[in-house]
Amino acid sequence: MDEGPSQADLDRFGGDDQSAWCPDCGAEVWDDAEFCPDCGEQIGGRTTARRPVERELRQRWFVLVVILVLIGFLWWLTRLF
Repeated sequence: MDEGPSQADLDRFGGDDQSAWCPDCGAEVWDDAEFCPDCGEQIGGRTTARRPVERELRQRWFVLVVILVLIGFLWWLTRLF
């Protein structure tokens, strides 16, 4: 059973809002957690520093920009010929 953070963990984090997230389900975990308390998957130090939502949103914006650039390029090509 998870007893929560130890005093050493609390001292190390110092009250700062430093969080890590499970790479599988996105739940907030301690950065040195071995297993995710939500999904139970083994983490073993594979935490992500960025919220999964932020990472997914950034990836979607990148894909959208690439698509718009390609559409613009194809439009420009059709105007040449």
